Amino acid sequence: MAYDISLRLPAEWICEQDTYTDETGVEITHLEAQKPGSLIDIYVGEMPEGETAEDQALANYAETVGFYEDDPEDFNPIVKIDFNGKKAYGFSALCEDESPMRFIAQEVRRGVLAIIVFFAPDEDSVIEVQNLIERGFRTKA
Repeated sequence: MAYDISLRLPAEWICEQDTYTDETGVEITHLEAQKPGSLIDIYVGEMPEGETAEDQALANYAETVGFYEDDPEDFNPIVKIDFNGKKAYGFSALCEDESPMRFIAQEVRRGVLAIIVFFAPDEDSVIEVQNLIERGFRTKA
């Protein structure tokens, strides 16, 4: 099922939205918004069966950042956060160019997963982008 994503942003942001089917056959709606130095990617689709938003955050951490041999056995980089008034899970990391990024996974409605990834030139800008997303992100079936 395709979802309609809206994200109210200031005029300097350029937004594009598309829909595709992933390798498991799930239809995903993708919104990309960018301005010089900053990028927002939002993906919305059905929650994988038997998974949670926290599971998705951990899987993406493993793929994006990875674990190290010297990480403690009980190491869990995923934090629970309040995002847009609902429970979400995520992590912070650095991009290859050392700019800070955030990853957030949230069950926006029962059985509907939103993956939100964004980066900006510095930590203050990342916080501003997160606030913009929280104020302006909406999705509906």
